[in-house]
Amino acid sequence: MMKGSFKLLPLLLIVSVLSFSVRLTEVFTGISSLSGTAFAESKKDKSSDSMKKKQEEAEGEHDEVEVVEGDGKDTKAPKWRDASDSDFDVGHVKLELFEDLSKRRDDLDKYEKDLHMREALLKATEQELDRKYQELTKLRKEIEGLLDDQSEEEGKRVASLVKIYEGMKPKDAARIFDTLDLDVLLAVVSRMSERKVSPVLAAMNPERVRTITIMLVEQKKLPVLR
Repeated sequence: MMKGSFKLLPLLLIVSVLSFSVRLTEVFTGISSLSGTAFAESKKDKSSDSMKKKQEEAEGEHDEVEVVEGDGKDTKAPKWRDASDSDFDVGHVKLELFEDLSKRRDDLDKYEKDLHMREALLKATEQELDRKYQELTKLRKEIEGLLDDQSEEEGKRVASLVKIYEGMKPKDAARIFDTLDLDVLLAVVSRMSERKVSPVLAAMNPERVRTITIMLVEQKKLPVLR
């Protein structure tokens, strides 16, 4: 029994080692499979990125047309830009110009209205001044007529007084002349004849005579005293 047992142990040991080797091989095979899958996926991602980048470069090159010149150098043609692509806002400028012109037109209309109003006011003022001038001219003529009438009547009264005083004695006339108002005395003396007024002045108050003499000089009608 003991010998049979010892013969089985090596066989069991060999089977165990074989089983362990198989299991170990399966483990390594699984790890290799996982690594290959991960590597394949990584390579696939890199390939996708590379394709995407090439596509973008191809699209960028499509936007710029290459022009081959005579010297063999490649030049890129300028990209066409339409007038509508400009940043200059023509509509906004037109609107500002229209608003400015409208404002200027309103200002001109207002200025024209002011001018018409001033012209109308000036015309009304001129008409009023002309009416006032005509009224003043008429009034002046009336006053001149009254003065002429008054002067004529006054002249008649003074002439009557002159005759009276010339017919009086010099001393009697002198006493009256000393009491008369200077304006009345000047009017009478200036119309009396020099021969009649000289003895009257000689009989008057000397201060009174001096005053009336100055007034006569101012009228340039100084009588000759004898």
